[in-house]
Amino acid sequence: MSDNVELEIAKEYSAYPAGRDYADGPFNGEKFRKEFLLPAYKLALERGVDLVVSLDGVKSFGSSFLEEAFGGLIRKESVKKDDLKTRLKIVIGRPGDARYQTAIGRYISRA
Repeated sequence: MSDNVELEIAKEYSAYPAGRDYADGPFNGEKFRKEFLLPAYKLALERGVDLVVSLDGVKSFGSSFLEEAFGGLIRKESVKKDDLKTRLKIVIGRPGDARYQTAIGRYISRA
């Protein structure tokens, strides 16, 4: 088994991600899902490893960004919910970021 696929939102995308879709600005959830999260997930799936997404360094998240990015994997990209729940590992930098980790799990479960 090879190394996990890692995605650091603040370093690779933005420290200020916001909005649901392209009309909501340059660092929205739809763009993140399509251009960063989905390709990283597909690579992890292909390699048979986990996808580790780091929230470290992100200043805040809007619920619409998180729902569109993570819930959208299930709703719009046909990702299998059970596989995503098993493969996706969310890493937080600050204890207060646990609320985002919880929200991501909730959006995936509800998708």
